[in-house]
Amino acid sequence: MGMMDLLYRTYEYAYEAEDAQLMENYLMSQTTATAPILLWLNERGEFADAGYIPDKEKQKISIPCTEKSAGRSGKNPVPHPLFDKLLYLAGDGKEYGIDNEKAHSTYMENMEAWCRSEWGNGYVKIIFSYLNKNTLLQDLEGKGVLDFSQPKDLEKRLNECVRIGIRGEMQSDVELWKEKSIREDFGHYLNSQQEETGLCYISGEKGALSKNHPKAIWNLNANAKLISANEKDNRGFVFSGRFETSDQAVQVSYETSQKVHNALKWLIQKQGKIIGDKMLVAWGTGGSDLKGVLNDTDDFFSEEDEGDKNRIADTQREFSQRLEAAVLRQEQDLRHNEKIGFLVLEAATPGRLSVSYYQEFTPVQYSQLIGNVRRWHETHGWDYGRFDADKKVWIRNIKSPSIFSVARFAEGVERGGKIDADKKVEGNTIVRLIPCVVEGKALPGDIVRKLLLKAYYPLHYSEANWSRLLKITCSMIRTNFKEVGTMDVNRDSIDIPYNYGRWLACAHEIERRALWNAGEKRETSAMRLFTKYAEHPAKYMSIIQHKIQIYEMRLGDRAFWLQRERDKISAKLNENSLEEVVGARHLDGRMILGFQSQMEAFRNKENNKKDAGGEENEYIDE
Repeated sequence: MGMMDLLYRTYEYAYEAEDAQLMENYLMSQTTATAPILLWLNERGEFADAGYIPDKEKQKISIPCTEKSAGRSGKNPVPHPLFDKLLYLAGDGKEYGIDNEKAHSTYMENMEAWCRSEWGNGYVKIIFSYLNKNTLLQDLEGKGVLDFSQPKDLEKRLNECVRIGIRGEMQSDVELWKEKSIREDFGHYLNSQQEETGLCYISGEKGALSKNHPKAIWNLNANAKLISANEKDNRGFVFSGRFETSDQAVQVSYETSQKVHNALKWLIQKQGKIIGDKMLVAWGTGGSDLKGVLNDTDDFFSEEDEGDKNRIADTQREFSQRLEAAVLRQEQDLRHNEKIGFLVLEAATPGRLSVSYYQEFTPVQYSQLIGNVRRWHETHGWDYGRFDADKKVWIRNIKSPSIFSVARFAEGVERGGKIDADKKVEGNTIVRLIPCVVEGKALPGDIVRKLLLKAYYPLHYSEANWSRLLKITCSMIRTNFKEVGTMDVNRDSIDIPYNYGRWLACAHEIERRALWNAGEKRETSAMRLFTKYAEHPAKYMSIIQHKIQIYEMRLGDRAFWLQRERDKISAKLNENSLEEVVGARHLDGRMILGFQSQMEAFRNKENNKKDAGGEENEYIDE
């Protein structure tokens, strides 16, 4: 009940704060509908005008609903009390060969009961008076909204919702779907009709119990429900355990159900994020949007922390200072919330909405949460720099990747220049990564292995995507190899896989520069043999060395500083025993760390000046 309680409290906070979006679209006894058909009546209940709204963004409105109509489904759905599909409103369907008599009569009976009650609204009575004339289809046809010569178009229109307004003769027009008095009167009328009462397990108060909970929580066309019981339809097929009725398992009042579901709809609309086939919502009772902590570190920093986005110096120390400031500010922001929660929903079946992940934090736990988030961003930080072609400067940008990028590259393959993954698989992986950020849990080993395995196949990716994959992989594996898991090259290390990776980066850079100078665009020998090199480095080192000799000759003196770097790496390898160096097989993640950190060193302008002896040897970006 923790999730339901937090949603209930969130609704109360937003309602007291009079949030504009919530007040307009997510009040109690209201649901959202797509209503493109516009009907205008005059104050005497006569047809005035009609039209059609083609803009899908402008078609959505908030309409009154009952408990049964909000969760309607099946062959005989219950009509909404006022605005509904044309099929329900049209009383002249029989004249056009449309079988909607039962739907229309049920709709009119419900509206008449509302009009006859003490809460009968004047505007509703105008609508009832007009619909009793049974001329709706005829009037809409006259205005060109309906075309009975097009059966397919007519069938579509009959299943579209109708919004109604009043054309004022002495005053301005009234858009009834925004009319506050209708909402208030309908709420009073609905409360007067409630019969069964009991204890609500969420609010702890007695009230009218809800039997049919709302649907269409994150998709207007979805029938999936968060709370559902259909033992009457499936008695004998569904095992209910020790319960005979759904009320024995849980009781939720109508008021609480409306507030919980409307709060969830409001949050999804306001700040929900689709992750694969799931929906992520991270929020606090005070209205905070917390999904940013799951993005990369750039989103975690505020604008004032970012400063000049094109600055060329972003050291690990500066990164830690910026992260410290962001963490402190985030913790202060959290104090405005009574509670915060991270929720992932999934439509398990067409009629059921399941909770794939939920975790909430109280004020006492905020420091722990922020500590976990900080640890994630600090532990998995890597240089995601880029080349500024205008300034001819390589810009360093240390950050951790978002869990969404990690999941996409771990589970996806490249198609058409983009990384594409199965939505369900990607969503499941993201759900497994969320606890790593907010709860401080260990990174799943299989996800790391998938990234590492893919990193050994550069020819499966475009250059940009493989570079991105390498950086994400380094971010995730660096903690497993603390000695060589640094962003800056560790030139003192004699680690064999690490230095094999560095050597390969030198060979790749020599050939890459020679090809660029010659205006050639193709893969280097290091890239073509990358996978084989990782399996048997000593054997393929000699093959690659032989292949790049011609490119060393082409570069001449410009290859000297790269050759010197390569020779230093070979010297570090030779500090190990010959048997270990020659016998190395199936290099692990240290090779990837060595290759990537050495490539980053080549891209860093200051290192190039220092190690190469001049501007002419700066990194070449193609």
